Amino acid sequence: MTSATPQADQQTVQQARDLAREGQFPELLNLCEQLAQAHPTNTNLLLDIGVLLQNAGFITPAKTCFQRIQQLEPDNLPAQVNLANNAREHGQHALSRDLYTHLQRRYPDNPVIRRNALVSLEYDADVTAEERFSQALAWGDWATNLAGGNRPRPPLTPADQRPLRIGYVSADFCQHTVGLFVKDVLRTHNPARVTVFAYSAGRVDDWVTGEIRATCNFRDVTAQDDAALAAQIRADALDVLIDLSGHTAGSRLTVFAHRPAPVQVSWLGYFATTGLAYLDGVLLDPWHAPIGTEAQFVEPVIRLPAGRFCYQPAPWSPVDVAPSPRLKSGHITFGCFNNSAKLNASVFDVWAQILNAVPDSRLLLKWRNFNDAEFAQSVRQAFDQRGIDPARLELRGPSFHVDVLKEYADIDIALDPFPFTGGLTSCEALWMGVPVITWPQTAVVSRQTLAFLSATGLADLAACDADDYVRVAVALANDTERLALLRATLRNTMQSSPLMDPEAFTHQLEQCLTDLYQNIFNREKVRSMNNKIILHVGPGHRDNGAKLPAAFQSSDWHELRLDADPATEPDIVGSMLDMSGVDSASVDAVYSAHNIEHVYAHEVPTVLSEFLRVLKPDGYLVVTCPDLQSVCALVAEDRLTDTAYTSPAGPITPLDILYGHQQALAGGHYFMAHKCGFTEKTLTMALQTAGFQTIAAMRRLEGLDLWAVASKGAMDEKKIRTLAGKVLPTIREPVTKP
Repeated sequence: MTSATPQADQQTVQQARDLAREGQFPELLNLCEQLAQAHPTNTNLLLDIGVLLQNAGFITPAKTCFQRIQQLEPDNLPAQVNLANNAREHGQHALSRDLYTHLQRRYPDNPVIRRNALVSLEYDADVTAEERFSQALAWGDWATNLAGGNRPRPPLTPADQRPLRIGYVSADFCQHTVGLFVKDVLRTHNPARVTVFAYSAGRVDDWVTGEIRATCNFRDVTAQDDAALAAQIRADALDVLIDLSGHTAGSRLTVFAHRPAPVQVSWLGYFATTGLAYLDGVLLDPWHAPIGTEAQFVEPVIRLPAGRFCYQPAPWSPVDVAPSPRLKSGHITFGCFNNSAKLNASVFDVWAQILNAVPDSRLLLKWRNFNDAEFAQSVRQAFDQRGIDPARLELRGPSFHVDVLKEYADIDIALDPFPFTGGLTSCEALWMGVPVITWPQTAVVSRQTLAFLSATGLADLAACDADDYVRVAVALANDTERLALLRATLRNTMQSSPLMDPEAFTHQLEQCLTDLYQNIFNREKVRSMNNKIILHVGPGHRDNGAKLPAAFQSSDWHELRLDADPATEPDIVGSMLDMSGVDSASVDAVYSAHNIEHVYAHEVPTVLSEFLRVLKPDGYLVVTCPDLQSVCALVAEDRLTDTAYTSPAGPITPLDILYGHQQALAGGHYFMAHKCGFTEKTLTMALQTAGFQTIAAMRRLEGLDLWAVASKGAMDEKKIRTLAGKVLPTIREPVTKP
């Protein structure tokens, strides 16, 4: 056994690298096999060959190389890691998981093993969300300990009179999915609002790198260890630090465990929780992260309203969309250009049903692993077992990106894998006029294509289950008129959508980061006080908005104002449905006056759960809203439009109380609409169901409203009544009887 590689063979390896770079794959395979046969005991050479073959898609001969190394050197770590990755490439996710579990036990402090294990879980359809979350939490604890233990938040300084200093950290500032998505965002940042830094941890330097380097303060940090990089970030005096890698290759997420910036967030390059408690948010959107997604993340979920991605096509994209291949072939061609590791038995089941339901249709699959004859044959056999003639499948290996884009001319409809859906691949399909059928599920990674379809008005191509996936695909295949229309209009639709508006996207990102920083700044300022904190939800403007009950206006209390409208100058910008700007168990009381009726009934549990979450264990909620029972009594007397009372906004009628202030609605203020309502009984039940332990509620007939105080922890009856007597008013102020 030898580890030394003669000069001649080193030159041959370089020749193999050149062949890979030039896309000469048959020649690459032949040369690598010759080298492996000539040097069967040279483990260094076998490792180089195996990596070259695996990256080119020849995963079976690559596996042979890694297994040979392991026979010669059982403790060779690179060979073991590559074998685990190779299992994932073969779609053998259970084996990959087992191998990584073994490696983590043997090498608990190896960062590459830990991050690869986490990424592999996302491809494995058999892994539960709970297991993924648990593994991420374990990583977060490990990273925190590795960085020296718990660290306080660095000081925040006022940023209202200066540009916010933002830093992006990535190993993918190059022609990579992340680099392609982020380059135009960095280019369009407004220097009057933000000062941008890019910390590049990648070894590839190409045209994308050049574009990014020209737009910001660019730092090549490849050679810096975590401590040095953290020191560099502190020296740059950042306000917000953004991770773009998560646990993917080249990640520097462990630097974030050093807490070098006062505000830290995750965005773009990853699709699950990092597990690191020092992150103040994960930037998603309403499609990737509908209400309820919060449980999947350690980080607070922050939703960018127009989407979390901004797409721009590569400069070499075909100028025109090619005609539908159906016109020439006479049959529908389905296709998928996604990573073959995303394919699984359930995907094959559904796709086979589609092929059976669309006579004479074809399926074109493209990924580098189809270079591997054995792997390609296994996929053909999988479809053969499901009644699909292998002749209806076309399996293509890798090609240059310019050619990949041209190959969309060969498919009519793209089929998205699940649960790990397409990202950039789906955008490129849509750009080339090819509609994508997808099945969004619970995990964020399963909802990427849904977000793109929703942004372009094509959410109807998203299925709700396996049967619906088949139905949507078959219906579109049979709708030749719509297929032709989509082929002709998709590109223009994308161009006019938020998905392809970098200026608007970057503006919303800047506003989001500014609001986040200011929210945390205000929150930390309040924390430094000794007062009890009352979170005032939806207060409106300071001068003419809602006032706190008298019990909270003493020097013992500090008001923390949360409002969805930045124009009201709240301490925290946020809505009742998403109070991620407020830490869990951080306030002593929550006050919400005439807010809860402005959400739909199905959203009420989310609102109340947010109120409960932010309260300290001994905290309580004070809530008031219209009393429908009293209002309906007036309606029964045929007094629907009579003045019930006069408020600062003017006369209020039962119609206003039921549906929202009519004058405000007529002025276009549609957020004033009332979408649900309560009686004393239903309000109490809603609070109980949300988890509040003890509740005291009352009707004020003279005010036509309900009031309740609800404690997070259990209280005896005497204590809750005493509390209610202190915080609940007896009359509405101001009230003028008609």
